[in-house]
Amino acid sequence: MKNRRITNMSMTAVALLMSCIMASAQAAEILVDSSILDQAMDVIGAKNTQAAAVQEEINRLANSTSSTFEDFKRQNDALEALLVLNAGFRKSVSIQESNIATLDESIASVESITREIPLLMEKMLSSIEQFVELDYPFQVDERANRLQFARDAIDNPDVSIAEKFRQVLVIYQTEATYGRTNATYPDTIAIGGAERDVNIVRIGRVALMYQTTDRQVTGAWDNNARQWVELPAGEYRTAVQTAIRVASSLDAPKIIELPVLAPEVAQ
Repeated sequence: MKNRRITNMSMTAVALLMSCIMASAQAAEILVDSSILDQAMDVIGAKNTQAAAVQEEINRLANSTSSTFEDFKRQNDALEALLVLNAGFRKSVSIQESNIATLDESIASVESITREIPLLMEKMLSSIEQFVELDYPFQVDERANRLQFARDAIDNPDVSIAEKFRQVLVIYQTEATYGRTNATYPDTIAIGGAERDVNIVRIGRVALMYQTTDRQVTGAWDNNARQWVELPAGEYRTAVQTAIRVASSLDAPKIIELPVLAPEVAQ
């Protein structure tokens, strides 16, 4: 009996020993598997970190590419604007070169023009002086002063050629206006050997008449005889009075019968 009990106890011990050995083996296996898992996780973490770094680099390159493309578009737009501006400048330069060529030609002829203008001005002034002398004697002092002013300007070396020529043109323009305007003004003239205060009325260059301030004597200028001629008072007194009022803008323009010299035959 004792031997059997000992044998049973030994078998039990062996079983327990085997269970302990198997448990130890499984624990070791579990420990080994956990270490491999940690290594795998470390590898996966490293891969993820590397992938994140790669994605970040991709994002950076994409942003850089987008920025570079936008900068290219801006530079391209600026280039097109510069090309248009440059084309406009080329056109302006071409026009300016043409103007310069024209100015060069004008400058080349300035010397000859400068020599010819004084002679032309002298001829023009002499002609207008002769014309005024032969014209109706109205506003004599004013016209004489204008001629003398132009003559003094021509003789003055300090006055430019342009200003001298302008003074001569002013006389021509002023004399031209007298032919299409009417005017009246007070004056003193010799009538019958005596000085009389009169009102002069000019109708263009068609008629030049006078009437004494007391309206008793009426006359007109005879340009052929170069003298004042008395008109029949009953025939022209009212007409000349009306002409004076019209020229003074006191009456509206109207048809008036006035003494007018017959036109001369052209030579």
